[in-house]
Amino acid sequence: MACAALVVGTTSCSGDKPESDGSPSTSASTSTSGTPAASNSSSGPEETLPDLTAAQVVAAFTGKQYKCSTDEAYETCSSGLRSVQVLIGTHPRPPVISLQAAGPATESTTRLAEFAPEALELAHVNPRGQIVDWLKQQSGKASAQTTFGDWNVEFSTEADSEAPGTILTLTDKLCKANCGAE
Repeated sequence: MACAALVVGTTSCSGDKPESDGSPSTSASTSTSGTPAASNSSSGPEETLPDLTAAQVVAAFTGKQYKCSTDEAYETCSSGLRSVQVLIGTHPRPPVISLQAAGPATESTTRLAEFAPEALELAHVNPRGQIVDWLKQQSGKASAQTTFGDWNVEFSTEADSEAPGTILTLTDKLCKANCGAE
């Protein structure tokens, strides 16, 4: 709540960067640059949450009884058929957050859409409501890309593999170094 009080007087804890608004995107983009009308969320304007480090994001998932383990450059936290991968490192927030749901495309897309609100809130992703609304519109699609705030967002399905499922990957546009697994 201390951050909410700070947001009124300053934007230092929100993670929003003015230079990212209106910048051209190289992928198909949804027009969502900060306009409340762009969100179909019925809950109204959402609280902007402060950025968390990768370790803090993992701790949030651990606190919700997810089982977490390190796999090379990622910390993977899972519960049942749902998981989140967080790129670990010393960034002010994780450069990559990947939500995954296992199963056939239709089932896993529904499972991912149900998982995303909690996962994005635990990871303090802003604007999470707009991302969730967009994700719900991807049902039946094999893949899609867009940009929300400082995040490049990619949806994809893995139907023809040994481990079918759907994936929602968020990549921080502001990250300049060590922004992906090598």
